[in-house]
Amino acid sequence: MKEVHLHAKLADLQEVDYHNTLVLHSMIAVMIDKGFFTQDELTRKMNELDSQLTFQIETYTRISDALLSRTNPDKPITFNRNV
Repeated sequence: MKEVHLHAKLADLQEVDYHNTLVLHSMIAVMIDKGFFTQDELTRKMNELDSQLTFQIETYTRISDALLSRTNPDKPITFNRNV
């Protein structure tokens, strides 16, 4: 019975996700139509934010991995952004 409830909850989440995506796309289309920004500006900003978030996620992952695998508590943890 729990499996049926899980499938129902997933279906509900998919419906909410679809609705939110539709609203977001509609809002973006209206703002572009009204001249608030262009599609190119939106794409550039999306790429910029994606790059920043990817760097943050990778950094947190390296910190977490370093802390979990650290065998010598006196050894400092160092990170290289270019890794």
